[in-house]
Parts: sequence; C-alpha cells; structure tokens
Amino acid sequence: MSDIEKYIRKRRNRNPRAWADFDAKYRQYALGLLLAEHRQKAGLTLSVLAKRMRMQKSALSRLENHGEDMRLSTIARYVDATRRPLSLKIYPGEGATAKGAGKSAFLQFEST
Repeated sequence: MSDIEKYIRKRRNRNPRAWADFDAKYRQYALGLLLAEHRQKAGLTLSVLAKRMRMQKSALSRLENHGEDMRLSTIARYVDATRRPLSLKIYPGEGATAKGAGKSAFLQFEST
C-alpha cells in the first residue's frame, strides 16, 4: 500500500461521513487525468485537440481537470480527435444487485 493510500485509509477511518463520497469523486478526477495522459501520448496539446474537437480550450481543460459525469459521446469525440485507440471497461460498483442498488459502477481505461 502506498503512502497516499495509507493516508486516505487513516483519514477515512477517523471521519467516515466526511469521506463517504471520496471514491466517486476520485474516479471522476482520475478519468480526467487518464484522458489528459491519452492526449499527451498522442503528442497533442490542449489547443490542437480542442481545435480538432471544435470546442473551447477552457472546456477541454475542465474535462481533463475535473472529469465530472462525462458523457460517453464526449469520450468518443475525444478518442476520435486523438486518433488513438482507448480501451474502456465498466465494472459494477460495490454492493450492486439486480435492482441496481449499491455504489455506482466505475470505469477503467487503458491508453495504447
């Protein structure tokens, strides 16, 4: 376990209510980081990718820095603009049941 993971576990144990939605927020943040990494592997700047996607550079920056509730169509546009494949896996969340109760599903990306 890394130092940051130890720190998070310690803080979560100290105040579980304050950290209740940490995992969901972290996954949203991580999604943006993964997309930024994908763009960088493609050798593209924010400006070039924004132009290819026909969107404002500031809006693209928000996607990479926050990644909140991003649509699959937006991710598809992003991948099209990088011209590089991106694998996406969606896993059920903890406690998921046939009725859909439990924590939300999470995504895992693999940039090639």
